[in-house]
Amino acid sequence: MRKICLAVVALVAATLQGPGTAQAATGPALEGVPHFDHVVVLTEENESASTTFGPGSPAVYLNSLRSKGVFLPNYYGTGHVSLDNYIAMVSGQPLNPLTASDCSTVSLWTCVQPQAALSGGRNLADQLEGAGLSWKSYQDSTSTPCFHGPYAAGDLTPDPYQGNSTTGAKNYADRHNPFIYFPDVIENAARCAAHQRPYTDLSADLAAGLLPAFSFITPDTCNDGHDDPCAGQTVGGLTAADAWLQAQLPPLLDYLAANNGLLVINFDEGSTPTSAAAALAAPSDYSCPACASLGAGGRTGAVLISPRLPQGKVVTTSYDHHSLLRTIEDSFGISEHLNLAAVAAPMTDAFAGTAP
Repeated sequence: MRKICLAVVALVAATLQGPGTAQAATGPALEGVPHFDHVVVLTEENESASTTFGPGSPAVYLNSLRSKGVFLPNYYGTGHVSLDNYIAMVSGQPLNPLTASDCSTVSLWTCVQPQAALSGGRNLADQLEGAGLSWKSYQDSTSTPCFHGPYAAGDLTPDPYQGNSTTGAKNYADRHNPFIYFPDVIENAARCAAHQRPYTDLSADLAAGLLPAFSFITPDTCNDGHDDPCAGQTVGGLTAADAWLQAQLPPLLDYLAANNGLLVINFDEGSTPTSAAAALAAPSDYSCPACASLGAGGRTGAVLISPRLPQGKVVTTSYDHHSLLRTIEDSFGISEHLNLAAVAAPMTDAFAGTAP
């Protein structure tokens, strides 16, 4: 069944390919999605909605943020490894055989090449820059701009930066850093260095009033909940992720509240069914027929935070990472919807009742 679903997704995406030189048309916010001056996406790892947002969840702080915006219990991942989900969020591309395996046994150069095949490799960064909008990707546990594993044409050495690295990157993982998987970013050293920043830059940008229009924040593999326990520690998972959020988010939330901003906290993927019986008992936890991706990554839930949103609202409409991309495009008035974002549902219901 999963192979059939993935084939359908790939077929749909193939019909959506456009010229690689397409430009993002911009204008007022679209499809009932309001304009925000700043949109921030912060992605956590590998938890299902029933665990993260269910009774007894260790994510106490994250659940408290539901009262500050809109909770989406039926938000889905698009695949069942990390990289395919991150690629979907910033390009609308479906998974391919390499991203569907996290590119764990191949080089970074090998993994990057397939992304150029769809729509010329166009991604959200291209759209934002075409619209004259600023963007940055803040990567936790990196020390220099444009940090990533070795990248050279024809290099076949497996990418060493997969979290818990012993080569100086601590818990940083390339597969959680989506923009480096597009040739027009990673192969342009100046562009990459300007936009791919260490996470420590965020506090300085907030203090200077320089948060870009779009930000993508990736906590490291301890702070995003991926590792349980974290390397060299006795805790991890949601407990570690929630502690990091509680320590790090207040200044960002204050900035966004004062500057017409929106924070989206999502998860890359949810759990997989342990048996056919489990899948039949709770089918909506593992698939979403209404989603562009068929919800192949499982139900994770997401939280949208802004004082402009109806506070504490719960919207049960089904969305996925492709819906998120379309919604970001809409908020910035970008009428071009990349790849599967073109057939995904915008998050219109989530913004009903948003204050001007």
